[in-house]
Amino acid sequence: MCYFAKSYIEDEDEAKEITQNVFFKFWQKRATLTIDSNLNAYLFRMIKNECLDYFKHQKVKVSYQNNIQSERAALNQASLQDNPGLLLIESELEVKVNQILDDLPPRCKQIFIKSRFEGLKYKEIAKEMNISIKTVEHQIAKALRLFRRELQEYMGLFL
Repeated sequence: MCYFAKSYIEDEDEAKEITQNVFFKFWQKRATLTIDSNLNAYLFRMIKNECLDYFKHQKVKVSYQNNIQSERAALNQASLQDNPGLLLIESELEVKVNQILDDLPPRCKQIFIKSRFEGLKYKEIAKEMNISIKTVEHQIAKALRLFRRELQEYMGLFL
């Protein structure tokens, strides 16, 4: 019987599962069944119908997976597109960051730019500017405190 299911379905485990389901259904209905024809033909018909149900189910699964993938792709595409509202917020935030940067004392601004925008390490900044690493750390901390305070106030306007 499993060989018959295997002739429809390539996956041997699925074919075995279908055959077991057919025998289980047959066993459950044994008291109410009246088979007028050949028992083998009846079982083969049950296996064939079970295989057809299996294919219908696979078709539904594939359709569902395709829908999920297309929805995920649409969401990803939407998140990557330029949203005018987000672009406006981003540009306003950039203006505010530049304003805060301009408000920093000259040496603090120079140290902050070298650290955050040029990617230099504290030790490199200290050597280049002929100052101590502690001075670099202090100036960066000062700049970050100012950024935090100003941005919190700025963002508080929107909440």
